[in-house]
Amino acid sequence: MNAIVKRVDALKGEQVRYLYRHLPTALAINALLGAILVAVQSRVVPAHLRFGWLAAFYMVLMVRAALLVLWRKAASSPAYDAQTWLDRFRITTAATGVAWGVGSILLSSAGNIVHQVYVVFVLGGLCAGAITSLAIDRISAMGFLLPTVAPFITYLALEDNEISLGMSAMTLLFLVFITASARLSERTLHENFSLRIKAVEDEARVRTMLELSPIAACVTDADTQRILFANQSYAALVGVSHEQVMDVAPSRFYVHAGEYAAALKKVECGEKVAGQLMELEVSGKPDEQKWVLATYLSIEYGGEPAVLSWLYDITDRKQAEEYVQHLAYHDPLTELPNRMLLHDRLKQVLALAERERSMLALMFIDLDHFKSVNDAHGHDIGDLLLMSVAKRLGDCVRKSDSVARIGGDEFVVLLTTVEALTGAMLVAEKIRESLNEPFVLAGRTLHITSSIGVAVYPDHAGNEHELINFADIAMYYAKAEGRDGVRLYQAGMASGRERV
Repeated sequence: MNAIVKRVDALKGEQVRYLYRHLPTALAINALLGAILVAVQSRVVPAHLRFGWLAAFYMVLMVRAALLVLWRKAASSPAYDAQTWLDRFRITTAATGVAWGVGSILLSSAGNIVHQVYVVFVLGGLCAGAITSLAIDRISAMGFLLPTVAPFITYLALEDNEISLGMSAMTLLFLVFITASARLSERTLHENFSLRIKAVEDEARVRTMLELSPIAACVTDADTQRILFANQSYAALVGVSHEQVMDVAPSRFYVHAGEYAAALKKVECGEKVAGQLMELEVSGKPDEQKWVLATYLSIEYGGEPAVLSWLYDITDRKQAEEYVQHLAYHDPLTELPNRMLLHDRLKQVLALAERERSMLALMFIDLDHFKSVNDAHGHDIGDLLLMSVAKRLGDCVRKSDSVARIGGDEFVVLLTTVEALTGAMLVAEKIRESLNEPFVLAGRTLHITSSIGVAVYPDHAGNEHELINFADIAMYYAKAEGRDGVRLYQAGMASGRERV
């Protein structure tokens, strides 16, 4: 029972510290918004109402500022009582909400929709911002939200026009939504605080739990960033022995050390970092990476501030996702880009060519009589031939160019830049001659030819669809003229021809 009481008291202490830490920012924002509201409403609200309200409002803020000063002095006192300071915070927070609720009515011009909308906007932004610092305590959150928004909701509902009634309903929905969000945030923050308190209560138990955990975990010093504790799962994850991992900086294991540093900075500022995707480098294996979902928590370890890191290895899942992604954009047989990826690359290259006023070429390549290869030698040999064709095509172009397979025996080559039409034709001839060389596959020698159609941007086409279509048409002509040839698209070539 005593342990439970201590845990509750510790949680309440964390709760109070969290609320008072955020109070300076809240006071500054409230003071600024109050002054802006008074200034904007100067033409529609009498001066004595505006400045009278502002004076009363600033008095409430000054009381809260004084409370903050007193809390800072009392926090280190042996007689410090967290509940007392929490109650005081709640009362002054509710007083601020009441002041805003009164001000929303006093500073709103009856019948002036524009100024009423502005007041709604101010209250909405104020509540959305306030809930981030008040969500840890539901009473404080509701003590501010309800008196701030409810009076103006009622005021709008009593206005004799549909727009005001609509704004009243929308503001009420906003209040319901932000209240629900506050409850979720409160639950998350409480869970975070509970974890920290549990670690402080029994460090030995935490060490045992971490050591036996299948999830990689380590504790680093908040100041030196050196590892104070790491379990066996962490050592195995980064590829070193348990002894070697101690007293080193974890940043050496991150592929992007800056991301790790940024995460620690957030933890240092009191933010929560959970489920962040990180890439690790396995020690001694620079080509091997591990993907983890990382969570970082600020804790006390040995009585000193530290950071607890949980690293959940999702390398297998990440690799599976990348494989599925690869399959979506690549031909599974040749590993070449498929039609979808070709269109994406073509869009990018066309945009670049338009910006730089350069030329590019697209070739449509069809293997002649490929069906007879499958019929005579079987599909296995046909697949080997397609893979060999893909390799030869890649050998004929630059690394900046693209080769894609878009059908059974249809390939497309995208030359990202060409100096002239003759340059594109020279590459096409090079490809044709390369494919004319014999293929030795599974002990068999095969010969095959190709028909190639070429279209050039901007001479022949101005967009990706025309470029592909015109290159395809030119390829039809190459087939119709006896195959084993290259044709450059020319204006007037008929479309919709049957394949030969």
